[in-house]
Amino acid sequence: MTLIRLISEISIETPGGKNLKNEEVVRLFDTYADDLYRFAVSYVASKHDAEDVVSDVFLRLLSRPILFDRKYEKAFLMTMTANKCKDLLRSSARKTSVDLESNEWQLLTFDGFTEKNKEVFDELMRLDPTYRSPIYLYYYEGYSYKEISRILKISESAVGMRIKRGKEQLKIRLEEES
Repeated sequence: MTLIRLISEISIETPGGKNLKNEEVVRLFDTYADDLYRFAVSYVASKHDAEDVVSDVFLRLLSRPILFDRKYEKAFLMTMTANKCKDLLRSSARKTSVDLESNEWQLLTFDGFTEKNKEVFDELMRLDPTYRSPIYLYYYEGYSYKEISRILKISESAVGMRIKRGKEQLKIRLEEES
């Protein structure tokens, strides 16, 4: 993979002027790339755009010094991913419509999902990103409202309201299908 080759050639600085070892960036990639990818797909509803977003996040780590606390590294990477997704959705380059009927997000489903779980997840993926992202982060990634508010840069009350409204929309959609 091209990203791994870039990692081997570039290092980034950490607080105190020390360079982050290339192995550390590879560890971050190995540990969090799948989670970031699933989150990005849930945000932008496109497998290809999600791949681009995750690549951009790790390329940013490689391109300039980034300061973050190791115990919050996943939350930090999720925040970077959310910001890249927002940038992508706002960009003029993404004026083409996304086929929400495609099954690109089925890569996110787990073998343990029941048919009902898959139905709920499919409907979740059809929600507007405003509601989809907080619900995904809360129920699928296990973040608290406070952590989600930091990741999405909204207030905790906004997180709660978006989850509440998103669940209401999901309920209506699921009842319509029944």
